[in-house]
This record gives sequence, structure tokens and C-alpha cells, in this order.
Amino acid sequence: MHPIDHYETIRRGHEELVRRAEHERIARKAMVEQRMNRNIHKAANWLGMLLVSWGEKFEQFGAFAKRQPTQTTPTRVRVRPLSKMSPHH
Repeated sequence: MHPIDHYETIRRGHEELVRRAEHERIARKAMVEQRMNRNIHKAANWLGMLLVSWGEKFEQFGAFAKRQPTQTTPTRVRVRPLSKMSPHH
């Protein structure tokens, strides 16, 4: 075997490998951050849609409270409270 006489070439090759590894690490980190931002935006969008939906339902509920009740039967139905022994309580 011949001794290695090209230490400078080996050193430059090593430096190039280290630079490439650093660039790949930075690129992977950027892709992960981009995915996280995309997921955060999706979650924020979903939450916004949910809150708007709830707001619409609450507005409708408030509109029902303002209406006058209409009688649908000629006689009122008596409402009895459930007893404490009731299976539904």
C-alpha cells in the first residue's frame, strides 16, 4: 500500500462533505418549519370556521328567544318534574 500523500485534497473533500451536510440539515429544518406553519394555518382556519359556525347558531338561538311563542295545541300540556328516583335523572 502506498502512503497517503494528498492530505490537502482529503481535507478539502472533508470540508466539502461538512458543507453539504450543513446545507442538507438547514434544508430539512426549513421544510419541517414550513410544514408546521402550514399545519398551524390549517388549525387556525378550522378554529375560525368553527367559531363562526357557533356564532351563527348563537345568533339563531337569540332570534328564537325574541319571538312570541305560538300555541300549537288548544290546551296546555302539564309539565311534571322528574322525581329523584327516576332513571332519567
